[in-house]
Amino acid sequence: MKSRRLFSVLVVSLLAALLTLPAAGQATISLAQLNGTVVDTSGRAVVGASVTLRSLDTNQFYNASTNTSGFYILPSLSPGLYDLTASYSGFGKFTQTGIALSVGQTATINITLKVAAAGETVVVTTEAPVVETTRTEISQVIDTKQIADLPTASRRFTDFALLTPGVASSRTSLGTTFTEFEVTQISFGGMRSFSNEITVDGADFVNTISGVQRATPPQESVQEFRVVNNSFGSEYGRALGGIVNIVTKTGSNTLHGSAYDYLQNTATNARSLLQPSPLPYVVRQNQFGAALGGPVKKDRTFFFLNYEGQRRGESPTYAPDLINNLAEINQAKAFMGLSPEGCQLPPAQCTGTPFSYLNSTLKTFHNDYGFARLDHQISNNNRLALRYVVEDARDTGELIGNTEDGGGIGTPSGGRNLFIRDQSVVGTVNSVLRPSLVNTALFQYSRRHYNFPGATGEPDLSVVNDLEMGHNFGTYDAIYESRVQGSDSISWVKGNHLAKFGFDGNYLWSYNNYPGFTPERIVFPNLGCVYAFANYVEGQRTGTPGTLPGASACPLDPAAQGISVVYFGVALPRTGFANGAVPPPATGSGFDSGWPNAFPTDLYSNYAYTLNHGYWGFFAQDQWRLTPKLTLNYGLRWDFESGLGNVINADYRGFQPRVGFAYSPDGKTVVRAGFGLFFDRNNMTFFFTTGNQKTIPGYLCNPPTNDPSCAGVTPVVTPMVHNGAANGGWQLAALPGEPAAPAELVALSILAGQPYPAQTLSGACPPACGVGAGGIQRDGRLPYAEQASLEIDRQFGRGLTLNVGYLFVAAHKLVRGNNLNVPCQVGTQKPGNPTDVQGLLNPDGTLSPCQGTPTLGPLGLGPIFSALPFGPVPSATSTCPMPYQSPFPFGGSPTGFACLGNPAGFEFAGAPFTPLSAGLLDYNNNVANAIYHGLTVSALERMGKYFNLTANYTYSHTIDNGNFTTFINLPVNQFDYQAERANSNQDARHRFVANFTATAPNHGFARDFEFSSIVTLQSGRPFTLFVGSGSLGDLAGPNTDRVGGPPVVGGCTSVSNCATQVSRNTYVGDKLYVWDARLSRSFKIGEHMGLRFSVDAFNLLNRGNIDEVSSVYGSPVFCGSSPVIPQHFNDAATLAIQNGSVSCASQQAAAAPPAWLAKGMIPVSIPNTPNPVFGRPRTMLNPRQIQFALKFMF
Repeated sequence: MKSRRLFSVLVVSLLAALLTLPAAGQATISLAQLNGTVVDTSGRAVVGASVTLRSLDTNQFYNASTNTSGFYILPSLSPGLYDLTASYSGFGKFTQTGIALSVGQTATINITLKVAAAGETVVVTTEAPVVETTRTEISQVIDTKQIADLPTASRRFTDFALLTPGVASSRTSLGTTFTEFEVTQISFGGMRSFSNEITVDGADFVNTISGVQRATPPQESVQEFRVVNNSFGSEYGRALGGIVNIVTKTGSNTLHGSAYDYLQNTATNARSLLQPSPLPYVVRQNQFGAALGGPVKKDRTFFFLNYEGQRRGESPTYAPDLINNLAEINQAKAFMGLSPEGCQLPPAQCTGTPFSYLNSTLKTFHNDYGFARLDHQISNNNRLALRYVVEDARDTGELIGNTEDGGGIGTPSGGRNLFIRDQSVVGTVNSVLRPSLVNTALFQYSRRHYNFPGATGEPDLSVVNDLEMGHNFGTYDAIYESRVQGSDSISWVKGNHLAKFGFDGNYLWSYNNYPGFTPERIVFPNLGCVYAFANYVEGQRTGTPGTLPGASACPLDPAAQGISVVYFGVALPRTGFANGAVPPPATGSGFDSGWPNAFPTDLYSNYAYTLNHGYWGFFAQDQWRLTPKLTLNYGLRWDFESGLGNVINADYRGFQPRVGFAYSPDGKTVVRAGFGLFFDRNNMTFFFTTGNQKTIPGYLCNPPTNDPSCAGVTPVVTPMVHNGAANGGWQLAALPGEPAAPAELVALSILAGQPYPAQTLSGACPPACGVGAGGIQRDGRLPYAEQASLEIDRQFGRGLTLNVGYLFVAAHKLVRGNNLNVPCQVGTQKPGNPTDVQGLLNPDGTLSPCQGTPTLGPLGLGPIFSALPFGPVPSATSTCPMPYQSPFPFGGSPTGFACLGNPAGFEFAGAPFTPLSAGLLDYNNNVANAIYHGLTVSALERMGKYFNLTANYTYSHTIDNGNFTTFINLPVNQFDYQAERANSNQDARHRFVANFTATAPNHGFARDFEFSSIVTLQSGRPFTLFVGSGSLGDLAGPNTDRVGGPPVVGGCTSVSNCATQVSRNTYVGDKLYVWDARLSRSFKIGEHMGLRFSVDAFNLLNRGNIDEVSSVYGSPVFCGSSPVIPQHFNDAATLAIQNGSVSCASQQAAAAPPAWLAKGMIPVSIPNTPNPVFGRPRTMLNPRQIQFALKFMF
């Protein structure tokens, strides 16, 4: 009856919270809990026994008494060292010392009281049991000793999170830089990196726009943290991946501090394989700091301070294609009026040798961190904690050597400089209202300014999945966020129950600046096409075409002049040119004025977008000690978001029931299991990129035009390669460079600054007519996951624990990208729509599937572009070719693939093309799914005096049908998402991680020496086999097209029989083997001071660990008389391609135009040989690096 009454009270309390509170609380997730039973020697419960816990650091007391079952519980305890006492009249006093409680721990200590004479005390000096017999979640603690003793290069929490089972480095942002690439991103249970929750002392530390962690405190400020993998309670929210709870250090009654310095230098470090001679190799790092903590007033007020600085300079790594072809690339850029790679001066002033600029390029990192914490005992029952964290970052050369959006490796011309100021203030009040009722309230205010300007404003020359030169479109120029967070949680002990309920509210002011495709993005299938285009440009400029010999390797028809696709920005004339006027000829030594930025500063606000929004959550949870051996956790959470109504409909369906149990038959064995629903946040990245699609009036108002909206509007000119940086915006016209759009037209538009080719318009076309745009599924649901887990722990001896676990995660409604501007397939028409809107989009801007085809997913309600500044939608009979309304008028193939429109009058099915701007309509909807199965085996040794060990092995498999919303992740066939289902980017099939610390005895020659190590072994990660050129003729260009079998005889007649391409992620990269080690020795200086000298070796064996390989095959079909498909890194098929022994000659006869191509379009080109750099390294992890450290402690 009592349990039933308590359950009723919980339900009523939750409903009351929903009705009366402004916002479910995360305030208690950084705290610990201690429970147990008190019995006499006969095993009978001792009712009313007094249990007291005392903090050894601050002398604070926590009290409880046992109930009728002899059960006691002490909730909401700060992590640290404690003494426990229990007493009852007629029994001897029980004392246990040295109890270490960790963040989020649910510790159990059962007490036996013995009949004894008055004043007799039984003292036990053991720690709390290693096995947590009442914990139901799957988690692991990284304690203070591990943080202090293990070798870590970055000294950030992510290094330690990767030591836990089921966790791997994330590849969510593979092929994009939208998600703040400079922070280490982690994947829990195969989920995306922005589906995690990071908290510091209970406060939310996730940047909502990028979805990854903000600036966390320096390592010296961190006491410990808990990595929660699965089955977490309802007090946790906004994550379907994992949770990291970081707890910072506090002061104590003893003054203590440290000063430290960590040094790296080129002299002791090895050279990366991607930094071959004549490139220099430079690494200089100095990471230094000091910490001080102690009492302001004994037993009452305490402080802790920490400052840490980092000064680092290192040579970038470069993609092999850049190093091996640097002279030719620089010559091609010179033909285009661009500076050599690595030179940020105008071309006329760049007179050095090709490698001289790369040799002088240095990536620098100048970072400063500050931390301050004050703890105050307001009264015996009220404690206050205040904490301030600040980060200042000033970095240069970011993105060089990193994978950028478009799949290529960044070159110096695409470098960015990073400036961060991140601050947060957090206050927590913990109040004991009565012994059975504890309240924890939290408040946070934070501000983050993230500026990421380009080092140059050069056009983005995108060699797909190979190189990215110039101002890359796939990142923000600025992200600003301010947050107010308030949460409150009540812990109520009633009988054998510990009930918690509360709320958590976050309100954010968010701003970003995203210039998109400014000044323009030109897509090339390979370097040969870059040379072909450069030769053509040189001919336009001087009358004599260039003679770069590599142009013959371009797989496109010669008439294309190397261009696959061009994405223009919204253009304005450059300063000094009259609006609409053709700029003067580009001649003379000063013909280029340099590229200070991708757009003029007075247009900065044009690419800005602000959004005020909130996250709100409520929860109720009960931990029910059914018996001394069985604990049940059950609860309910509700999350929703506000302030997004101008983009999506609010989703109030975020109810998440969760249940778990822990059964311990003997105190050394625990069986725990759990199941629940876990909701994610909306991915905010593309809320902001769609919001920045502002057009500049006049873009399409070029004569001749009959568009009434152009009356009085001055025409504008397009971006230019010559004459300096053009002023651009989002992705306007995507023009093909195939014969469908003659190269002369495209090149003149780019180079000479001519007005955009005239549009044949009639009716009330808005200025945005012709704009490629983007949208978000208005009625999309919040992403969520079903999680289930089973785990068995067994303790052997004093401290060895073995663990076997299984984790299941099924995620639904994940966001992914699409291109809406595709036509219906043959036989799947929409009778109610006119001919020029026979596609996914309807005349009113809504979406609907073509008859007889699978749906695109849950379709939007109402016009998906109604909230964006595109003006009125014309009638269905209008001849205005609005790309966001009509799927390439008369230009769609009957197979469901989008044929590129052209203004030259080519025919399709006897009907002439209408001149148009072919728009890419990027539409993000919640249709992706992911599933993860993981088996883990772990060993934990914590009680040994001289040796501590943690080791785990994970066997897992992650499958999904889409990874993220980038170009390389667009579906090949978005009429059939099932065809996209394959191994996920996140898949890490086998992973083994072990860390240990061995301490020498206190005598002999080896005294005071310590050796620690981290060993990581991991199987290869998957990659997709790309063609490298546009084999499908869709507006995603060559980014997504995968290698396939021989063309279907007679051509394709439908999407299904054209789908001969290999699946995503069929090629497996290299294995990962890393051994990091530290050797240290401590020296005592008097009684209270010490000195510690250590040497760290990262990648001690100097193994060439390859992060990414080139997966561009170079041919649309697999080559050879009996084609062998490459399967994994350095297999026989891969090596044969690299040594040139594979020929595509036998396949070239099959290159006749398929029947589904429009008249005048070129056939798919098959080269003589596959790409010779296929399977070679693109990016690598660090070579061997040696770090020396000295630390003074008192």
